[in-house]
Amino acid sequence: MSTPISRPTVTTNALWWCALGLLLALPSLAFAPVPLALPPEFWPELPARLVLRPDQGGHQPMWSWWATAWLHGSEAHLWRNLFGAGLILLMGTLSDVTPRDTLAWFIAWPLTHLGMLLEPSLTSYVGLSGVLHAGVVIVALANLHHPVRASHRVVGTVLLAWVAGKLFMENPWAHHLVLSEASAINVAPWAHLSGALAGALTWSAVHLGRPGRPKP
Repeated sequence: MSTPISRPTVTTNALWWCALGLLLALPSLAFAPVPLALPPEFWPELPARLVLRPDQGGHQPMWSWWATAWLHGSEAHLWRNLFGAGLILLMGTLSDVTPRDTLAWFIAWPLTHLGMLLEPSLTSYVGLSGVLHAGVVIVALANLHHPVRASHRVVGTVLLAWVAGKLFMENPWAHHLVLSEASAINVAPWAHLSGALAGALTWSAVHLGRPGRPKP
C-alpha cells in the first residue's frame, strides 16, 4: 500500500500577500519606459499625470503616491524590479506572513513615496525599488517575530543585515542619484532608505502589542 505524498499548500495568508504583490508589480507591464533625462512635461500624457514629483513637495495628485511605482526608466529597470518582486512574494509565502504583514506592506507603499519629498532636487521619481525594500524589511521582521520554523529567525536576521549593509554602501545622505549600469538609469538611493524605514514603521505599527507565534 503506497503512502500518499503530502504537498505543500499555499495558505490564505500567502494569497493575500501575493495579491498585493501582483497589484504592485503587474500594472508596470502596461507602461513603456519613461525618458528620465527629460522633465515630466515632455513625457507621454498618462505617465506625466501619474509620476511623483519630489520637487513639487506635497502638491501631488493623490494617485501619484501609488501609481509612480508602476513607471520605470528602462526595460532593464522594469524587469529587475519585477524579478525582485517575485522573490519577495516567494519569501513571504514561505514565511507564511500574516494579514497584518500584508497590511503593513500596503501602507508602506505610499509612505515610501512620501519619504521621497525629502529629496526635493528630483524632478521625478519612478519605480518599484523603494516599496520592494519595504517588503524585504517586513518579511525579515515577520521571520523574527512569528517564525514558522526556528531557521526562519536566521533568515530574518540575514535579511535585515543585508538591507542595512546595502543602505550603508549606497550612502543615500551623500548621493542623490547613482548610475546603475544593470538598470541603465540613475537610481535614487534615498528611495531604498525611505522604503526600508517605511516597512519598519508600518510593520511595528500594525503589530504593536501583538505577541508572536509560539516558538517552533
